Amino acid sequence: MSSRALRKLQNDEGLLASILESKEATVERKKETKTPQKVNMFALMNNEDSGSDSEHDSSENSDIPVVKTPALLTKSQKKRQKKKNKQKQKQMTRESSDSEVEHNSEDDRELDVLLQEYRKKDIKKQNERQRKNEDVNSDEDYITASDNDEENDLYKIDNEKRITGDLMNDCTFEKFPVKYLKHATRFFNQDIKKLDPHSEFKLLFDDISPESLEDIDSVTSTSISPQQLKQIQRMKRLVRNWGGKNHRTVPNGPGGSTHTLKFTKVREDWIPTPRGELGMKLLNTEDLIDWQLWQRPTDWKDVIEEDLKKWKKSVSFYRFEPLDTDLSRKAMTEFYLSVLVHPDHEALINLISSKFPYHIPSLLQVALITIRQGDRSNTNGLLQRALFVFDRALKASINFDALSCNLPYIYFFNRQFYLAIFRYILALAQKGAITTAAEWCKVLWSLSPAEDPLGCRYFMDHYLLLNNDYQYIIDVSKSPLMNSYRQWYTLGISLATVYSYLKIDDNEQAKRELKKCFYYHGPALATLLVEKLVGDSAFSDIFDINVYSSELLEVKAYMARFSAIWKDPSDINFLHQEIFNILNKYKEDKSLLDPRLLVETEEEEQENPFFINGIPINLLRFAILSEESSIMAGIPPYIWSEYEVYEFDVLPPQPTSKESLDVLENVKSFINDKDLAVSQAAMLQDEHMMNQIRQLSLQQYIQQNDTEVNE
Repeated sequence: MSSRALRKLQNDEGLLASILESKEATVERKKETKTPQKVNMFALMNNEDSGSDSEHDSSENSDIPVVKTPALLTKSQKKRQKKKNKQKQKQMTRESSDSEVEHNSEDDRELDVLLQEYRKKDIKKQNERQRKNEDVNSDEDYITASDNDEENDLYKIDNEKRITGDLMNDCTFEKFPVKYLKHATRFFNQDIKKLDPHSEFKLLFDDISPESLEDIDSVTSTSISPQQLKQIQRMKRLVRNWGGKNHRTVPNGPGGSTHTLKFTKVREDWIPTPRGELGMKLLNTEDLIDWQLWQRPTDWKDVIEEDLKKWKKSVSFYRFEPLDTDLSRKAMTEFYLSVLVHPDHEALINLISSKFPYHIPSLLQVALITIRQGDRSNTNGLLQRALFVFDRALKASINFDALSCNLPYIYFFNRQFYLAIFRYILALAQKGAITTAAEWCKVLWSLSPAEDPLGCRYFMDHYLLLNNDYQYIIDVSKSPLMNSYRQWYTLGISLATVYSYLKIDDNEQAKRELKKCFYYHGPALATLLVEKLVGDSAFSDIFDINVYSSELLEVKAYMARFSAIWKDPSDINFLHQEIFNILNKYKEDKSLLDPRLLVETEEEEQENPFFINGIPINLLRFAILSEESSIMAGIPPYIWSEYEVYEFDVLPPQPTSKESLDVLENVKSFINDKDLAVSQAAMLQDEHMMNQIRQLSLQQYIQQNDTEVNE
């Protein structure tokens, strides 16, 4: 039986119990009405070949008298008889187990169908209630009648109502006030336990024992020699409270206090340390003003202070920073030399294996190297170690609900946390932990829902659909998180909503949603029809899409994962036919398309830190991090030549004023120039010496060859 399906309906235990009871009653009725088997009386008498059968039948039909005639058997006959009986017993056991498995699988398939039908009916009822403006009786998933009318209207978005907000002209997010965010917490992570892939595997495979999970937790995360493992075991005796029985306890400073990890577990090959590498600092008013002055360089400081008062009442803003500044500078200097100045993979690997085992940029960079080398066995362990560093620094009161932990993207180690989560999502998808990957998408989104630095809105729909989260997609598509700005209503989310309605057999609503999708993504749908749905190539000439526009980049990103979702021929036919009909209507009615799509974007006249020549910077970051060649082909060439595109820090925020130069953090912010010059000089000296050795060896080789030739 599909454990994923059961998990989706675990809140409705009464329904599952009633379904299971009805199934059991049906099975019992089948057993009661089963016709009794006819007994061959002659076969029960004096039949050596079916001795075991006769005993079995006689036990089931005890009311039928059976006369057994004694027979004198030799020792060899008795052995043959015993052997035949054992073979028949094995065959009967095998047949009964096969029939039981087949029967259970049939029951499981029927139960899955019943659960699927119930899910469709439940989602339909909820959508009908929302359309009729009725109150939905749920404390967790819906805003109830106790809220005021304005707040209730937040999630009653009409498809015909156009999205007026445009981020190109609003870098202050005026159309997304804090009250919208307070009522959007249900769209983010609600349970930190769901961030552990072992929880998903345990639900998927019911027969996994706690002992097996314990063995998994004790396995090393990367390949390590037995000698090194013994040394680490000795070090554990010197560091108190390292790991614990649940693998979630770590020391937190010299005072002997402990910290409980939220979403990672200590592995056997991790070197014990008495203190973490990072700390978490709550940003004060001055820090927030500096951040907002970078984001809103044309606004007055007094206006920014008034806006921040509203947000600080509900949202907590943090930054990660090194606890040991000197040690962090040394590690960052060696990292900078090994990655940018003189790229050396071996030196970088040696950096985390001996000197700085918890240096996050190095861990993420080596993890990327192992992926490219085809060694994914160590990648997951390196990513978990990087996340462990952040987990160790998290405050105990923090939840990923967009209110208690908001991380501005201008700080370097905040960006490292974003990057570690993004890479971990890809690793989870490779392992098949789709539900856990979807939960991590919600976490990544919650860290800064408005800015969305890595573009969660462009890719999270993929994992949500693979996890069959149709109700979540339908609800979030109606929320201000998608409808405050037209850039937030992405192609992926809009088509995911269409797909969700199709899966609950609501074709009419799917058609309405597709019309809305066309209004904001008409050129993308035309491209999708021609390239993926085998439509008429003439439709590609309806719109003139710039070769390097955000619309083309977004549709390329969607087409790269189109076939993983749209598999059902009936769904594909629906999409083909409806897009074809809409395009034909558009020839007569131009109002079906947002006129802003046909206006060419002027090159960077406005100071908006969230766009580069009209292309959202978070879309560019996602395209680069995806490493999909088809997507990266749509990135303008000037991005690679004029902007910083580091693998450990993709397109970091650029200064918008002279004052913001001191506010923005980058890799050089944690490097001492004197240490860098000394290290670089030492490295150049080593290289010069190595070149001399090579030259000397070459001369010796030439001399030896000359003497051999002369002889």
